[in-house]
Amino acid sequence: MRAPRTWSRIWTAPWAALAVMLALLPAMPILAAGETTDWEPVLRLQLKDNNSCELEKVLFAREMQLGGDTGLEGRLRCIDGREYDFTRLRRHEKFDIRLCQPAVC
Repeated sequence: MRAPRTWSRIWTAPWAALAVMLALLPAMPILAAGETTDWEPVLRLQLKDNNSCELEKVLFAREMQLGGDTGLEGRLRCIDGREYDFTRLRRHEKFDIRLCQPAVC
């Protein structure tokens, strides 16, 4: 027995939408390869001075609107494999850098 035609449409629509989203995902990078930002040199210097970390790469970063200010948060990896979470609430402040440790629940 064959499934009604409407079920096949209902079933394939979500998969088609997912395929389109996954196809567009690589076209929307947070930072292009080799691109630096105005905050990265500051973060790099603060990491080296306070945490003895040579920055390998920023894993992700996103800006947040906090009232009239723009905050920043993300995660980075050092050359030796350590990972840190970082935040900065305002542009003129230092970064708050915390060692990223696995959580066990």
